[in-house]
Amino acid sequence: MPEGHIRGLSQNYADGLERMEIWVEKNLASSLPHRDNQRISIVLKIGETIYNSGIRSTPANVYVWICPDLRNEFGKRISLARALINNGFQKNQLIKLDVEGNKWFSAFLLKNIFTQKKMKFS
Repeated sequence: MPEGHIRGLSQNYADGLERMEIWVEKNLASSLPHRDNQRISIVLKIGETIYNSGIRSTPANVYVWICPDLRNEFGKRISLARALINNGFQKNQLIKLDVEGNKWFSAFLLKNIFTQKKMKFS
């Protein structure tokens, strides 16, 4: 499954937390459901919590991104940044997206990768 990075958007929520997205280079994102100029719904598991999220892409960007807004299993809104911070992730961190589940349900599972590997956006 693909690797990506947690990226800050240089915009803050009212509580001061910086908005964040997860970026995956398009050439590494073939296993992710994405289409240019559309939001594709996905299920994302961060820690032990499952969220409804979305993946977006545009022709101008060399990456696809997981959107900064989530909903938990009860429909409550939470920011991706808050879910990441609450589970020990941080801005600019390298992550891996694995698929977890069975034939009836699958989710993208966010995993820590502790390396200094950097994405090349050219």
